Amino acid sequence: MSLRAINRLVQIGYHFVYRSKGRFYLYLAFICSILVVLDATSFHLVAGMQHRTFDIIMKNRIVYPKADPDVVIVDIDEGSLEAMAEDYGRWPWPRQIFAEFVENLEEQQPKAIIFDILFSDPDVYNKASDDYFNEVAESTTNTFFPMLRLNPQNDTLSQVTPAMIPGMGHIPDEQQQEKGLAVILPHFPAVVASGRMGTNNIYPDSDGIVRQYAVYRPHAGWSIPSLPARAAEVLDWTKPDKQDVLLNWRGRLGAFKTVRFSTVYEDFLSRKRQRPQNEFEGKVVIIGSSAPSLFDTKPTPMERVHPGVEVLATAVDNLKNGDWITSLSNPAIYIAVSLSLIWLTALAFLTGIKRSLIDGLFAGAQVGLVAVSYASLNLSTYFIDLTAPITAGFVYFTLARVYAYAEVVLAERRVWLTLEADTKGWQCTLVGVLLGDDGALSESKVIMALKRRLNARKEGVTIEAFPNKPAGIGRAYGDLLLVYYVDSEVTEKPILNQITMDQLMDMIREEASNLCGDTLSLGFSQGSMPYGDEQGRIEVWRRLVHQAIHGVQSDEGKRVFADMESLK
Repeated sequence: MSLRAINRLVQIGYHFVYRSKGRFYLYLAFICSILVVLDATSFHLVAGMQHRTFDIIMKNRIVYPKADPDVVIVDIDEGSLEAMAEDYGRWPWPRQIFAEFVENLEEQQPKAIIFDILFSDPDVYNKASDDYFNEVAESTTNTFFPMLRLNPQNDTLSQVTPAMIPGMGHIPDEQQQEKGLAVILPHFPAVVASGRMGTNNIYPDSDGIVRQYAVYRPHAGWSIPSLPARAAEVLDWTKPDKQDVLLNWRGRLGAFKTVRFSTVYEDFLSRKRQRPQNEFEGKVVIIGSSAPSLFDTKPTPMERVHPGVEVLATAVDNLKNGDWITSLSNPAIYIAVSLSLIWLTALAFLTGIKRSLIDGLFAGAQVGLVAVSYASLNLSTYFIDLTAPITAGFVYFTLARVYAYAEVVLAERRVWLTLEADTKGWQCTLVGVLLGDDGALSESKVIMALKRRLNARKEGVTIEAFPNKPAGIGRAYGDLLLVYYVDSEVTEKPILNQITMDQLMDMIREEASNLCGDTLSLGFSQGSMPYGDEQGRIEVWRRLVHQAIHGVQSDEGKRVFADMESLK
């Protein structure tokens, strides 16, 4: 790209940035506010970030609630499959095994027995085994069985209606209809007649991660309960009034007390039992499998491969103790916090607060919002989801900060633009302004006020603070500003350009003096800078800055100030 094209782009950028007079921050805040409202009500673009935030916080909590010691998993793991294979063959085993297991388990009077195994088909080679299981299921009063909810698109093909299934609920204020329900029920009549059934479907979020567990699924005015929800109804636990709940994970894999199925089963059948005879007394016993070969695993915030039986145990534990996670992600709260953060940041930029102070306050606000979200999951059963306000505020702040940076860069580049091909050099008039002891805030306000004034007065006039003042300069001169004007005309002998100085004096007197009172001190310098000689230009600029700084507190600088006043 040619130098002329670059200069043209700088001119356009300069015109846009400096002519906006700070209104850009308001325009940007208005646009961001519209996007916040649209996202909260329609787009939901930050949903993925909300999920990710929940995962990170949940996985890195300082304190996890302990798994209920009364929830016990009887695990059909790979060891059980191997140990049982010699006598009972490969999976699936004959149903008499589970019938015997339940009979022996009932002797210890457990609170409940929950199967995470779907008995959907008959064992055509062992009808007696199925009959035995059906008899045991009929005799028990606290055993729960799963059913499988199929895709609702298949409902029209099903001849099963909710009224045919005992234990189905009613959704308040909705009329129940007898419409087909695509569902796979247990094969055994005694199980269906008991009504102690619920779905054990696990529904991951859009990214494939399991964070929630279904309490029920609606169907034509009917409430199809999940297995934990059905157990909660029968056992008189607290039941959520929501369709889904966020799971309050108990920690990493292995949080629940787990015993191997084959070990317990063999002890039940032995004449001299080695295990405690009250091992399962008053317990909620969940029978399921963690064996990878049975493919009942899901990704969760806690584990990439999480056994489905542990997910079920977590849901049962949550409902038993009433401590599932409630997400406080109300759109109204999201909008209110987001707009507050955006507009407070906009006002900070607009009023000229020191940039470093804005950076610090904004960073503190962001950290504070993150801390609130993190603390909510560590100290309560509520998740105060502030991901959206954090994101909205960060987007606004980033764009506003880029604009503020562009303002400085364009100003610097604009001063040194090549105005004509045959330009011999520049004449620079520089004013040093010492604001006194009013603090860093006044420096920023003066800069903002002078920038807006110079936009309306004279192009080519620029103001900047001394960035990263060395300790010596900071102690000696406090808040020192430089106001300079560069002209393309070069004279034989540098002289004080009366028109330029009038303009600079007007701006400084009317703006800076109003803010800083009588503590204002000025110093002046003027000189020619050669074109095409980068090193020479730097040397001249250093000399001019030195003279301006020196004149701030010298008698010479004060006399120049007095002379200019007398010319008014």
